[in-house]
Amino acid sequence: MEVVFKTVQLKELYEQGREKGKPVFGQEVVKAYVKKIDILFAAAHSVDVANFRSLHLEALTKEKKYKGMHSIRVNDKYRIVLRFIKAKGPGQADIAEVSEIHELTDYH
Repeated sequence: MEVVFKTVQLKELYEQGREKGKPVFGQEVVKAYVKKIDILFAAAHSVDVANFRSLHLEALTKEKKYKGMHSIRVNDKYRIVLRFIKAKGPGQADIAEVSEIHELTDYH
């Protein structure tokens, strides 16, 4: 799968494996983020990502700004918000556009 990063910071976080400036997430979260992005690169289609049960792939439906987007878990506290763009032709891989790392909140 092709992975596209919506921001330069997300791309640099993946490529460098560390945060620039004052840390926001911590090294454990960054390592888990890199590992999850590696899984996205290894998958050919969004269905392949769904087969990784440990990623907890889910469609985001509660907030309008996340309509049509999905998330995978980084850990118990954070998730990666992304959008899948289907391949245009047979034999081509889907595209995953990584939008943000989002902190999970308790809605109960």
